[in-house]
Parts: sequence; C-alpha cells; structure tokens
Amino acid sequence: MFKTIVPAAVTGSRKPQLRQAVHYFIYGWLVILSGGCASQKASQSPDLPPEPYVRISNNDSNLVQLQIAVRKFVPARGHGPAIWLAGVSHIGDSNYYAALQEHLDAQTLVLFEGVAARARPSTPTSPRQAAHRDDASDKGSSSADDAGLQSSVATSLGLEFQLTAIDYQRPNFRNCDLTIPELRQLFAAEETSTGSSGAGESFEGVLQLMQGGSFFDSVLQVGLRFLGASPKLRALGRLALIDVIGEIQGDFSHLQGLPPNMKELLQVLLERRNQKVVRELTNDLPRLDEDDTIAVFYGTAHMPDLERRLRTELKYRPVTQLWLTAFSVNLAQSEVSENERALVQTLIKQQLAPFQKNKAESKVQ
Repeated sequence: MFKTIVPAAVTGSRKPQLRQAVHYFIYGWLVILSGGCASQKASQSPDLPPEPYVRISNNDSNLVQLQIAVRKFVPARGHGPAIWLAGVSHIGDSNYYAALQEHLDAQTLVLFEGVAARARPSTPTSPRQAAHRDDASDKGSSSADDAGLQSSVATSLGLEFQLTAIDYQRPNFRNCDLTIPELRQLFAAEETSTGSSGAGESFEGVLQLMQGGSFFDSVLQVGLRFLGASPKLRALGRLALIDVIGEIQGDFSHLQGLPPNMKELLQVLLERRNQKVVRELTNDLPRLDEDDTIAVFYGTAHMPDLERRLRTELKYRPVTQLWLTAFSVNLAQSEVSENERALVQTLIKQQLAPFQKNKAESKVQ
C-alpha cells in the first residue's frame, strides 16, 4: 500500500549539511507530535481493516506526496450518528487546509484538539450549541502557544501552519482536550505510581520548546532558517519530514525503542487525551440524530488509538475514507537528484533505527 522509491545508497558533498537538517527535523517532529486537495475518490468497503492514516504516494516518479486519511465510521449494529476521524498534519499546503475546512464545516459537530493554559467553561448542553471560544489558547493546537516551533517549521518549508490556516470560529467547533493543569496532574500521578519524574520533566521541556526562548529552540531556529534559505533546501526539508512520518506510518507505537520517559510522555499526551475524546463522544452521541455527523479533528498521531477505541468501546466500524495530500515535493522542479533523494531516505532510516530496534528484534524472535 505504501509505495516509496528507494534508489541505491549514495554519498556526496551535501551529506554533512543534510545530516544536520535531518537531525533537526526528526527530533523536532517527535517532540511536537506532528503528526493540496482530495487526491482520490473515497474508497468504500463494508468493513475496512485497520490501516495507517498516512502514506507516501509516488505515482508520479517526480512527485512525492504525504497523504493523510479522513476516515468515516458508523455503528456496527443499529443506528446512530456517523463519526469522522479527521487526522491532520500540523503543517501543510493551503489547498490541504481548504479541503479540510470544507469537510469540517459540513459536519454537525467538530471536536478539536487544543491544550489550553486554564480550565474552560462547562460543555454546552447540546452539541448544536458548541459555541466557539474567544480565548486564543482554546484554538486547535497541540501546544499552549499559537506560534513557536511549528509555525517556524511551516514558514521554513514554505507551508501553512494549521492554527492559522483553519478557522476555528465556527458554531459547530468545540474544543475537546485536556488543559495544562490537567496534564500536569496526570504526570504527577504517574510520578507517584512509578517513582520517576522523567515524563513530567519532558513535558515541561516540550512546553518551553514550543513557547520559545530556550537554547535548544535557538539551535532549531538556526537550522530552520538554514533550510528555508533556498527552494532546494526547502524541498529536502520537506522530504525529510515526509520520510519521518512515512517511516513510522504516523503511529508512535512503531517506536518501541524510545526511552521510558518518552514512552510515558506519549502515553499521556496521546492516550489520555484520546480518553477525553471518547468520553465526550459517549455523552454527545445520544443527543444527536441519526443523520447528524461528528468529526474528531486531531493530529494524525492520535488516530490509530482513537480508531481502536471507536471499534472496541463505541462499537463503530469504518466504511469510507478520503486521502488528502498534506504537502508534496516535485523533485524535478526542485532540482533534487535521485542521489540526494536516496541520501535523505538513508539518513532518516539511520536516525530512526535506534527507536525501532526493539520492534525489529521482537519480529525476529
């Protein structure tokens, strides 16, 4: 299903620069959980098997595309509102966000992610009364800050940032996420049960990085300015990000070799926030009509676990999916050679190999 062209391994004078650029993108994307228009017609099946939510398309040998699924679920038995799992890349082309906006505006209710700095007003009594929030911290973002690292990554690659490209001030949009104090309480509970403060410290580091001003943020910003200095470097940066996401298929469970504190961090940031979504879905579903629809608008990294919860806890099954192109690279127009394309892929695999080690070993056994 995932068609990726991998030419022979190469070497070249650009290797040190590319290696540095690749390192920035891998570390930055893992920390911020990053995770065109419709490229294909909807594919339909009575019951789609579990599949990844991201893929790399190379139908045209000169065009490398990162595509993300928007998948529809219906009750396995009986009747009820349909649920769309609308996975999203936090950076992408303007056309990509225009297609997402059109899809989301057509739904009865949109539950979106956005970690806020403080508690919000109580949930509206009806999903149809899901009024928007005036506080910018309630907008859709995986951080408490509107700009910061993700916006800088988007700018350096000539792309848009989700938070500024999507209009969250829609009457059918409702923030459905945990707050920073709630997350800190969860990390404190983990520290009490495990005796380790690693995940909590990592979370505070993520907040500092996203808000800017740290030494590591300064180093990343230098790297991002370097990548945005020319169209070719921009293209190579996009390829690096596409390969990182494609290599793990947008699913952090593929990174079994992560250190314990990072695993605990991801468990809270992904699974605990997904639990919040399922709780709200459980409350909302009885209030909606059969013809109504709900979209869960979250980062792609959340989708595999959310799908498992929809299948097992809510007894929903997938029936339709759309593939949207988040962004792409035209190798010919960017003057990226086959050797340079191969080098980026090789460097990505080398950088991710330590994190995937345990999974590879378990397969051998």
